[in-house]
Amino acid sequence: MSSKDQNHDQEITHQHHAPYLSGLALKLLIPLLEYVPGVSSYFFWNTGLKVLRNRPYKEEMTIVPLPLPKELFGIENPKAVDGFEIFSQKKKTHNQVPENQRFLCVSDYTEAYTTKNITPLQVCEKLIDNIKHSCSKACDPPLYGMYQYHEDDIMVQAEASTSRYNQNQSLGPLDGVPVAVKDELDVVGYETHVGTAFLNRGNPAPRDAFLIRKLKEQGAIIIGKTNMHELGFDITTNNPNTHTSRNPYNTNHYCGGSSGGSACVVASGLCPISIGCDGGGSIRIPSSFCGIYGLKPTCGRISSVGEFALGCSVAVAGPLAACVDDLALSYYAIAGKDPEDPRTLHQPPPTLHGLYFTDDLSDLKIGIFSQWNKQVKDPLITSALNEYIDEFKRRGAEFIEIDIPELEEARIAHLITIGSEHCSVVDGFKKQAHLLNLPNRANIATLSNASASDYIKAQQVRTRIMHNVSSVFSDVNLILTPTCAITAPPIYRRALKYGEINTSVTADGIRFVQLANFTGIPAITVPAGYDDKNLPIGLQFMAKWYDEATLLRVAKVSEEILGNKRQRPAEKYWFGDLL
Repeated sequence: MSSKDQNHDQEITHQHHAPYLSGLALKLLIPLLEYVPGVSSYFFWNTGLKVLRNRPYKEEMTIVPLPLPKELFGIENPKAVDGFEIFSQKKKTHNQVPENQRFLCVSDYTEAYTTKNITPLQVCEKLIDNIKHSCSKACDPPLYGMYQYHEDDIMVQAEASTSRYNQNQSLGPLDGVPVAVKDELDVVGYETHVGTAFLNRGNPAPRDAFLIRKLKEQGAIIIGKTNMHELGFDITTNNPNTHTSRNPYNTNHYCGGSSGGSACVVASGLCPISIGCDGGGSIRIPSSFCGIYGLKPTCGRISSVGEFALGCSVAVAGPLAACVDDLALSYYAIAGKDPEDPRTLHQPPPTLHGLYFTDDLSDLKIGIFSQWNKQVKDPLITSALNEYIDEFKRRGAEFIEIDIPELEEARIAHLITIGSEHCSVVDGFKKQAHLLNLPNRANIATLSNASASDYIKAQQVRTRIMHNVSSVFSDVNLILTPTCAITAPPIYRRALKYGEINTSVTADGIRFVQLANFTGIPAITVPAGYDDKNLPIGLQFMAKWYDEATLLRVAKVSEEILGNKRQRPAEKYWFGDLL
């Protein structure tokens, strides 16, 4: 692509932003979009989604971004398949962090249980009290990270774990560890509302999602469902149905979304691990805004059985965690083949090989697309990025300037794809669609203007972009970007009753994360400091398909770089006093 085309793409990226809407203005817009001919199509046209219509594509469609045939995309089986045993090699990196700034990790729980200092039952008794307080007016304002929790179910799991430890029959490193789950995944006994006011009311899931079963097999205690943006359709977790989750670092700011509650509960110390789903940055954005680690695995690496199908070709479940070891541990616990999900059957074995190879990075080549990375709104994000580049260079990593062609086309094609897939879901409950939050009604009305031809062209673009990305990874192991162009945006009181439309914030939040969803490659976000409001800054690494091991390795390096600069939220919003 020519430099002229690149400049054009960058200009488009900053255009087509609708005005900020909330309150009465938003309420008045909905009937215009839904009932007045031409209004919704005008908004669709004005978003820039028309770009693909005038461009001929000859490629075949790629409906699901699996790298097939594997040889064409350079996919190989890992040289060493290392799993849970790797944690015996653990480096004690958290000792450099002051005790009052340290996050509890899985190893803290297992050590406390095996030494009989405390039992899972005692931990969960305290945890339930903390959950209640975090969602009560006494918290002022409530964090609302948790959405559903069943005390009796938590205690039954805790009693079983305590019995296993008493008999020295632990199921593994996750036994007795509290884990929260986004309200997009089925958990036995819980209704899967997907952030809505009406879906599955009175119909609790009869069966656990595949990844929940995997966690329970390891003895993890599922403590309930976390809050999310309704239908996962934006990046803030502003949800008038279920309350708006707040950022523990500054409760006047959002915690991100759509897996906002999952990030909130980890950042506030309620649990060391949570599970989210990511169709357009929905794990990485809230992890970045809340100063924790989040992994979006490769498409098809984690089974989608039991996951509510929102953006079925772009979304994948994955872990959020307070530390990298826990992110790696939970990823390995849920990754792998599932006979009920054919997408998982093509993957090579998951591995954690190299997690602790952090001193010498001379085998790593990291790509930087400078023109892309400059599209941030806060210079402190750029400063954090440059600081990490310098630190990685000191350890031997080589940085290479790269170009990723057709990023703007990829952005538009991803939006058409995820938007069309969401609209098809809403088609299944049209009679109840009027119960959706107002912003989602606006989104559905607008994105429903995408035609079958638009969707087909988007999948042709996906074929092109996957090959573009594959070409980049023939030269580098990783791509480094900011996670978001902004830190956590402010919460306006006027937006709490009806929600809000703020496409400028949405565009800045998803600018760097969409590519991984659209192409199916894995990506990770790491905390990298704080802005002048003490809001966390995140950086993103992307790797080629199925190379989560390299992402976890560089996350471990990043954890060492941040060191004692890592901060916990203020004491008022810290609920990690469990051991």
